[in-house]
Amino acid sequence: MLNDIFIDIQKNKKEWLKSKEGSEFEDRFETSLKRHGFNRRMHDDKEMKNILSSIKNDILDKSSDKVIDNIYALEDKSMENCFVRQPYGSQNFPDFLIFTSKKIIAIEIKYSSESSSKPMWNSNLPKANAIYIFGSYGRGDVTFFIGDDVLPMNERNELIKFFEEIKKLEDNFKNKMKKENKNNLFAYKFDRGFNVYVRRAYDQNKTINENANIDYFLHEDRIKCENNVIEFCNSL
Repeated sequence: MLNDIFIDIQKNKKEWLKSKEGSEFEDRFETSLKRHGFNRRMHDDKEMKNILSSIKNDILDKSSDKVIDNIYALEDKSMENCFVRQPYGSQNFPDFLIFTSKKIIAIEIKYSSESSSKPMWNSNLPKANAIYIFGSYGRGDVTFFIGDDVLPMNERNELIKFFEEIKKLEDNFKNKMKKENKNNLFAYKFDRGFNVYVRRAYDQNKTINENANIDYFLHEDRIKCENNVIEFCNSL
C-alpha cells in the first residue's frame, strides 16, 4: 500500500510536481494516501491525542533509529492503515504519521518552489527512522529517502554532540557574567540587557569534505535510497 505511493512518485513525477508550494504537495500526498486505503485520523481526537502524546518522545528523538511498533492496532483495528497530518502542529516534525498494521512511520516533506538541490534542515537533522520526500518545483524533480541513508549514526552523533558542547559554553558564560555582575568584580553591569544565545542550525555544504556530493537529484546513491524506501514500505 504505502510502497505504491512512492512507486507512483517515481513514475509520475510531472503529476506530483504540479504542486508549486509545499502545502499543495502535502495535499497531493494526503489524497494519495486516501486513494491507497489509508484513513485520516484527527490529531485532536481524544483517543488519538493520548496515543500521540505517548509516542511523542520516540518520534522526535533525534538520536534514535528505532522504528516504533504499532501496538495500538492489536486492540483497535481502526488504528491500522490510517494517518495523522501534522500530529504535533504545522511547524513541527513530522508532516505525516502513518500507522500501518505493524509499524508507525514518520514522513516529512521538504519542498521548494525554487531550484534547490538539497533540503533545508534548519535546527533539525534528518531522523534516522523517518522517510523524507524532497521536491524542487524549480528543478522539476522529486526524490525520497530514509534519514539514515543520508546521515549515518556516527556522523549524526558528532553533529548532536557539537551543539551540546556549545550549549555548555553558553551556559557557563551566562553564569560567569551573572556572578561577576553580582559581585561587581570587573564592573560588568549588563544594564542594557545584552546577552548571547546559540541558534542551532544544520546545513549541507563542502566545508568539511570538499568532495561531498550535496545534490540530492544527481547523487550516485539516489536510486538506491529510493529503492530502500520502497523495500522498507513493502515490509510494513
